[in-house]
Amino acid sequence: MNDSQAIICPLCNDKVEKLLYRFHIDSERQVIDRIKKQHPVWAENDGICGRCVDYYHTEIIMEQRILPEIGPFFPIKSADDFVILPTGLRLDADPRYTGKGVVICFIDSGFYPHPDLIMHRNRIRAYVDVNDSSANLNTWMASKKVSNDAWHGTMTTVVGTGDGYLSNGLYKGIACNAELVLIKVQNKEGKITRENIVKALQWVLNNHEAYGIKIVNMSLGDDRECSYKESEIDTLAETLVGLGLNIVAAVGNDEHGQVKPPANSPHVIAVGGIDDNNQLSDAWQSYHSTYGTTVDMIAKPELVAHAIWIAAPILPGTEEEKEAVTLYSLVQTPNKDLLKKFQDSVHNIKPEASVTNGSDITSLKAAILQRIQQCKYIAPHYMHVDGTSFAAPIVSSVIAQLLEENQELTPSAIRQVLFSTAKRMDGVAVQQQGFGAVQPRKAILKILKRSFIMKPQESPSVDKSKRSIEFYVQNDCAQQISLAGDFNHWAQDVLLMQPGKNGIWKIEIPLLPAGKYHYKFFVDDKMWMEDIGNPFREPDGFAGFNSILVIEN
Repeated sequence: MNDSQAIICPLCNDKVEKLLYRFHIDSERQVIDRIKKQHPVWAENDGICGRCVDYYHTEIIMEQRILPEIGPFFPIKSADDFVILPTGLRLDADPRYTGKGVVICFIDSGFYPHPDLIMHRNRIRAYVDVNDSSANLNTWMASKKVSNDAWHGTMTTVVGTGDGYLSNGLYKGIACNAELVLIKVQNKEGKITRENIVKALQWVLNNHEAYGIKIVNMSLGDDRECSYKESEIDTLAETLVGLGLNIVAAVGNDEHGQVKPPANSPHVIAVGGIDDNNQLSDAWQSYHSTYGTTVDMIAKPELVAHAIWIAAPILPGTEEEKEAVTLYSLVQTPNKDLLKKFQDSVHNIKPEASVTNGSDITSLKAAILQRIQQCKYIAPHYMHVDGTSFAAPIVSSVIAQLLEENQELTPSAIRQVLFSTAKRMDGVAVQQQGFGAVQPRKAILKILKRSFIMKPQESPSVDKSKRSIEFYVQNDCAQQISLAGDFNHWAQDVLLMQPGKNGIWKIEIPLLPAGKYHYKFFVDDKMWMEDIGNPFREPDGFAGFNSILVIEN
């Protein structure tokens, strides 16, 4: 299309290829009404470009979800049809909670002091390199060294806690006000060893009180499958959970692989992935993340979160950033100046790009857009990425929201809130998703309503001296709850639990003979519920889990 044939949108005055004249009245009535309210002279037969329709639709969504203003920086679609939804929007996270006052430790390959972490306010409290005892925050910040080992850690931190400085606030993490402690574990040979992960966790054990660390995000792990009882990584992780820290670990991206330390540990929150197709809907699909039963018969993961179409930073100072900046500058260049500007800046575009310097402006613009899509660039300083490495910091950021509201929440309490509010996906095996997709707003509401009460102790609790087993469950709405399992032939109305204060139900039964038992709670004669506090469980064959109790000799 040449300029003389250009079609102008009557609202945004942009040159477009076509205008929309036909609308789905039921679904787009609110959009049409809003446009007419803001532009009284506009009529439906005047037409409108698709980008404007999406912009006004987004405004309505923001009002419904009480989202912060993101204005023209966030069209659902753009000229290259390749824009990624912000993380907080796609998870429907409450923007009033940003992890303020909460410290998250990221253990990862390496890091860069990204502008989204330091420009508005330097939120990095400490930097540790387990390979270099002389490394410290000041020297690291001053050097601003760019190296390949910084890619992964920079991405995970910005996905979870970046404030969107380089995107005008668009691509910010859910915990965009959290404080950070960064621990680098990749060695000079480019490997992340078991020994270095142990060193990182040991540093956290020695220093978590001094820095106020409440969450540890581990988008990495050991390369060996083993029992958590034999892993030094798992031992340290369980110790930290016992001291009040929340450990979140990615399970990996091989659906045929094994869940390894630290994700295999009983009280580490293991996170798998989902794919929302970059759409504002709950028609999610499973991501190809690792899942299954560990050596210790623990079903993992417990939660899933978005693991694809995730906005992440391009590492500053790299050839990739230079290319992305160049390509987006060319996209914004008027046709009359494009060829000259392209010739002056083509050296910034990688040689393998299918971009030519021909005189056909239309072909050149198409090639530029194709290169942007090929490289997964979504803005001059951002690209989209995938992997459970990015699902884990999303869950960590949600935990930071909960702790911002209530600093007294224990890891056990947080697990109970997250697991009980998660949403299971239809058509996806329960083994792949655990309790389901994390639901930030529902979790916050449960804390705000104070409908969550800590159980007096772990469930089930075996007391061999008293030769008894106690089971606890918290439910402040139930009229009746019973305990049923293969130890009583799944009788639904025999082992009735006793209601207590704050919605805590309890039952004590005689100690069972040594063996493995399956059980569930039966609520109000209509709903089966697994024991959320018990990490041992197996699929029940009905899109849920049976909890497992093992009595040893």
